[in-house]
Amino acid sequence: MIDESEINDYLGEAKKLILDGKFRIALNSNRLTNLSLFDEYLINEESVKSMLLNLTVYDFCEKVQNKHANFNHEWLYVFGKEIDLIKRFEEKSEMVPL
Repeated sequence: MIDESEINDYLGEAKKLILDGKFRIALNSNRLTNLSLFDEYLINEESVKSMLLNLTVYDFCEKVQNKHANFNHEWLYVFGKEIDLIKRFEEKSEMVPL
């Protein structure tokens, strides 16, 4: 069982790293969801940074063990939040899970 203080600690550390510029958004064949977001919607690294900084403990979904063989000692914190994004080449926006 995970409690709110653990999630808050994790978010605090993550947000500090983001503000210090010590994060990157993986845009490669292992991160096809990331690639498709950048292809389909009008977003950039600054807007993603803002989205991440706006995550709260209430957006937390689950904590899972990393399945990648080289990183199976790590735990991943999964968050879910719907945000309004503008589709590329269209004038309308839509709610998208982050």
